[in-house]
Amino acid sequence: MKKITFIMIIITIAFSLGISVFSSPLLANTENNPKDARDKYLNIITVNKPQYKMVKKIVKDKHNVEYMFTDEKDINEFKYTREVIQNVSNMDLFIYSGTNFEPWANSFIDELKKGKIGIINLSRGIRLLNYDVNAVSKENPYYFEGLEAYKVALYNVKAAIQDRDPENRDYYEENYKNAVKELDDNIKPYEKKIKSLSDYTFVALNNNFDYLSKDLGLNVIRLDNHEISEFIKLNNLDEKKLVILKDGTEKEAMDLSKYKVVDLWKYDGNMSFDDLILYNIKELTDIIIQNS
Repeated sequence: MKKITFIMIIITIAFSLGISVFSSPLLANTENNPKDARDKYLNIITVNKPQYKMVKKIVKDKHNVEYMFTDEKDINEFKYTREVIQNVSNMDLFIYSGTNFEPWANSFIDELKKGKIGIINLSRGIRLLNYDVNAVSKENPYYFEGLEAYKVALYNVKAAIQDRDPENRDYYEENYKNAVKELDDNIKPYEKKIKSLSDYTFVALNNNFDYLSKDLGLNVIRLDNHEISEFIKLNNLDEKKLVILKDGTEKEAMDLSKYKVVDLWKYDGNMSFDDLILYNIKELTDIIIQNS
């Protein structure tokens, strides 16, 4: 009897070991669940708030997104420290404009600790325009207020996120398509009025709105060193069909009170780039309403 009991104990132990041997792979599979592998969490930092809003359109609440500045003045006057370099180096992605909009960007990037961080130039693939500043030709940094350039920059955001989190690439692709569609849908009600803008001649006081005016097909003449009244005579322009493009972010010394003036915004730190585009289009097309 004792012998039978001993044998039963041995069988029970062996059976238990067998179960644990065959159970181990199941536990391993549970720990390496494909869903867990997809739950990658990225830390992303942009230079300004509008760029931050671009990234949020692609990632929603899936990743941590931060920004450094709001105001353009703060961006221009920024002096980075070792602490800032260390903090940004610890992020997964650093996103910047890629033009002289951030005059310190190149030297700052050189200081970042390479390896973990991905550096994304939003202007990649954009056909940048040049303009003269104090007789020096420079890249026009305000590409983000142009429709096509903005879409390319948004694509660059999407591609960078997909590269870092390929398991969710379809999710980011869908968000990108929805963001582009939303912008196109918001512009659609203005299309007829945009076509009517071809009846006007626009005199630009600077080149800040070259990207937008090019995309809208506006007839734009850059004001040279002449007074506006003299410039109008020299170019034989019809004042009734003449509109002055003024930068609403800058004070203008000359008197423009006798002309039709449109105040556009080249940048607003609290406004997303797509909202900035829509704002400027609305300001332009209001001319049609005023003259109807």
